Amino acid sequence: MDVLNRIAALPPTTILGAGVVTFLVIRLWFRKAAHPLPPGPRGLPFLGNVLHLPIKGQWLTFTEWAKKYGDVIHVSAMGQSIIILSSAQAAKDLLDGRSGIYSDRPSFTFGGELVGYQDQTPLVHSGQGIRDHRKLMAEVLGPRVVSKWHDMEEVMMHNFLRALLRTPDAYANHIRRVIASIMFDISHGHVIAEGEDRLMALAEQAVTDFSASMVPGRYLVDTFPILRHAPEWVGFKREAKHLRKTMVAMRDEPWDMVKRQIAEGTAKPSFTTSLIERDPNPSVETEMLYKWVSNGLYTAAVDTTLAAMLSFFFAMSTHHDIQKKVQEELDRVVGHDRLPSFADRENLPYLEAVLKEVHRWHPVGPLAIPHRLEKDDVYNGFHIPGGSIVFPNVWAIMRDEALYPDAATFKPERFLDTAAKGVNPDPLTFAFGYGRRVCPGRDLANDVLFILAAMTLSVYNLRCEEENVQYTDTPITHPAPFKCSIKPRSREAETLISL
Repeated sequence: MDVLNRIAALPPTTILGAGVVTFLVIRLWFRKAAHPLPPGPRGLPFLGNVLHLPIKGQWLTFTEWAKKYGDVIHVSAMGQSIIILSSAQAAKDLLDGRSGIYSDRPSFTFGGELVGYQDQTPLVHSGQGIRDHRKLMAEVLGPRVVSKWHDMEEVMMHNFLRALLRTPDAYANHIRRVIASIMFDISHGHVIAEGEDRLMALAEQAVTDFSASMVPGRYLVDTFPILRHAPEWVGFKREAKHLRKTMVAMRDEPWDMVKRQIAEGTAKPSFTTSLIERDPNPSVETEMLYKWVSNGLYTAAVDTTLAAMLSFFFAMSTHHDIQKKVQEELDRVVGHDRLPSFADRENLPYLEAVLKEVHRWHPVGPLAIPHRLEKDDVYNGFHIPGGSIVFPNVWAIMRDEALYPDAATFKPERFLDTAAKGVNPDPLTFAFGYGRRVCPGRDLANDVLFILAAMTLSVYNLRCEEENVQYTDTPITHPAPFKCSIKPRSREAETLISL
């Protein structure tokens, strides 16, 4: 009775406030009980699963977890919810089907804020910003536009064939150079110089820096953002300052070069040239947007396209029977007195199947750039907290035996058999992102890979001279450097190369 009397003596507003709080707590309790978090490895108090999250090859660990916990997994790191999607259905349902709330990007304190890549297209937050980026990129990367680059790409690839003939051991460098030549021609009208090229070297360093700065868990400041206020002499702050110099140079130097060329009357037609000429006095914000989009045409493509091409070389040089089948198809369609062109593409279904299998067998981005959920959601009876970082585990999807039987085997024939419904879906659906974050350069990347593959196998035989070649465990994966024998198929082929 004494307790009741004390409660009765409290002011009515206090009693009302306590009642509201109690009601909300009870409601929250029952809501969470009705919709539990997805399963996952048990974490520690406060730390969560920080100690469980690997720094390298995360997709392999996540795939093992999926076998135990299911295709939607929840882990946490210092209170931050992380959702891992390891099935095509879950990724489609959430990232495609609910793209309105799953298309944001998380903030990256080290690589985004401290180094400065937060305004690069892949990391821009959802809303008007990403719409502006994608609208500009569509001018040169849209599916109805990319065919205008076909003639140039064929010329560049013929140059690539000649470079292989001179120094076949340097095939990886030749691949890197032909990608740079194509992308810088489109973006800035820049011709890659013989030997060392300043813009190419700068772009490659920026791409390397960006990839390294985005590795989940590598930098403690990403887990504890308050550490960004640490003194400038602290190790990660000094590293960020060094990386930022390369970022600024890559963002500004190509743009400034085109501006000078326009003033001198020497600028070649390019995406950057068109931006400057149609808007010669942009605001500071608009000019920064133009810079990021124009240099993003190269930096967003070089690492992924290079990785896909190296995987193609590795797959063909280690699967001689498949290489022979591609060559037989090329000989039948193209003949021996000319090089393949884009006009031949629709008549080369086996080559197209091989390229799809390249994307599936070793996806260049086995763990896609994470999305951020903007508000609470419920999926298959599980509560997914707003603010969660959502990782599509592309590796698990591409190696799902239910989708791709005998998934570990390189088998392009799987894409020629359309009899089995729901089996062997097009891997490009998963390889280039989801929802509103689908890679805007996917059509150009596929075009470049196609013409390289067709031209190379029409005139060269590839043979791997090493055993047990491993793939890297970096965010963009590719085969580790391997020795590859590259020889003309015949004297007629060598003549075609030298023309």
